[in-house]
Amino acid sequence: MAVSLVAFGSSATVCFAQEQPPEPKPVADKHELFHKYVESSLGPEGVFSAALSAAFDQLRNSPNDWGGGSVGYSKRWASDYAESAIGDTTKYAVARLLHQDPSYQRCQCTGFGPRLGHAVSSVFKARNREGEWVLSPAVAAGIVTSNVIPAATWYPYDHGVHDGLKHAGTSLGSKIGVRVFREFIHIPKIFQ
Repeated sequence: MAVSLVAFGSSATVCFAQEQPPEPKPVADKHELFHKYVESSLGPEGVFSAALSAAFDQLRNSPNDWGGGSVGYSKRWASDYAESAIGDTTKYAVARLLHQDPSYQRCQCTGFGPRLGHAVSSVFKARNREGEWVLSPAVAAGIVTSNVIPAATWYPYDHGVHDGLKHAGTSLGSKIGVRVFREFIHIPKIFQ
């Protein structure tokens, strides 16, 4: 039995020794970062994220002043798309100041669990100058501004900053959904 434990232990060591983490990609320069900002804001991710957020808002009838049906959904989608643009502008501006790249990149790992974990956690992270993933205040700033500014400005009067902070949860959920979708489904790039 001791021989089998030693043999199992040595084979496990060999197995782990063979797995090398991939080399991190370098962070984008200012021109690449701007290109990623435009693609994220105006491309499929911004459109799809707004569609998901608008669908959640439609189900909750939030704000209820906008009504239901296609007219209500259209108002919610336009609002959520503008919110996404505000959030991306803030996120990329703060990231630029911190020399970070908050844009999404597929996981270089294999397996469903690690890829899912990467997609979910990527909403809270950016890559630093060395290409390592770090927690990023840029992403949090983007989520907060994208929800507080619209709630305080163009939403119906009885909504305000408090509702904007509540809506940030919906926005976060839709961004996670988009990242999970992008991890497992290839979305073609528009601006190349």
